Amino acid sequence: MEVTKYCANGNDFLLYNAFTGVAGKGFGAQNEGIKDFSQIAKILCARHSGIGADGFVAVLPVVSSDLKDFAPEALLDSQKLDSKKPAYKWDFYNADGSKAAMCGNASRCVGSFAYAQGIAGLNHSFLSQAGIIGITIDPTNPLLVESALGECKFLDEVQEESIWGNQWFLLDSGVPHLVCFCEDPALLPLPAGENLARLKQLREKYNANVNVACVLARGKIAYATFERGVEDVTLACGSGAVAILAQSYSLDLSENSALLIPPSGESLEVRVDSKLCGYLKGKVSRISECKVDSVLFD
Repeated sequence: MEVTKYCANGNDFLLYNAFTGVAGKGFGAQNEGIKDFSQIAKILCARHSGIGADGFVAVLPVVSSDLKDFAPEALLDSQKLDSKKPAYKWDFYNADGSKAAMCGNASRCVGSFAYAQGIAGLNHSFLSQAGIIGITIDPTNPLLVESALGECKFLDEVQEESIWGNQWFLLDSGVPHLVCFCEDPALLPLPAGENLARLKQLREKYNANVNVACVLARGKIAYATFERGVEDVTLACGSGAVAILAQSYSLDLSENSALLIPPSGESLEVRVDSKLCGYLKGKVSRISECKVDSVLFD
């Protein structure tokens, strides 16, 4: 089985082209398929015993049944796409094997990967469990990618005591995110750092990713995200960045376009439009091609 490792904004992912099928014990041609991507994700994403990644993505052909509820008008008006039909669909898995509807930075990696694999053009869309995702690739640099994640929806405002603040906002930017704004950037949590127990409590209570953000200027926000499925603060989170900007803009704490700076230090261009549809733009990196020994799956 061959997978490609990409990195975006500090998040790393293993991408698998399911258009071509796979070789090796226990794997057949595309039409036979792989039955359990969840277990594959859990094995390959393990940092020490596997390749190591925040998530695993299977890039799959679109079949007619996938288009039953597909509405071309759902594509964002600003997306100038090569085709009104989605080029592929994806299945996204967290490192623990759990499935997620959306991952912002993974969507940018997948867009670049699909273009490099000849699956899609420079400007295309794909189907996710969160809806239609638009991809725009810079024609002069196929590693510079913008993804359009669709509308970010405000769900609730809750009160929860914490060192960062007591006012939290629950939003859905493809997956649920809890957002709190603090005044001191030194309080932002770090991977494997302190105060993670409280973040985990909130993650479990609301079944959401948990974000702490600090507005440094109207066009610059530092943040950190405790992610579901990873169960730690990650180096970045694209859908979290969209949720943070949508809420900060709604509260008039920022402009509708800003640089979001995660623990990785790799800033990401994020914007929301008048409907709070979110866009992520930044570079991705193709790290390696990996051939996986089938003995791992025995």
